[in-house]
Amino acid sequence: MVDKAVALLSNLSTISEGRLEIAREGGIPSLVEIVESGSQRGKENAASILLQLCLHSSRFCTLVLQEGAVPPLVALSQSGTPRAKEKVSNLSFFAFPILISGNKKQTAL
Repeated sequence: MVDKAVALLSNLSTISEGRLEIAREGGIPSLVEIVESGSQRGKENAASILLQLCLHSSRFCTLVLQEGAVPPLVALSQSGTPRAKEKVSNLSFFAFPILISGNKKQTAL
């Protein structure tokens, strides 16, 4: 059931209204949890959703990073399916600059 729900959310994440609702309804913590401990298919789809969120909104990407997504994504990049590894690679391209700039802001305070 969880895999089917995450697959549906993956489809919804491709449109702006879907991304907004995923973030607004508190879906990011659940997606990070699925990346950490879900099935292989669930992990793939959750990584895909997180990628869509980061591609389209630095604010959403910041929320993803604040939820502790980096450790489970690193693990997925090493042990996931080829599709999951691709999603994590693409996600890191967009998320790491935000992570770095966030660290600089925190250091400056």
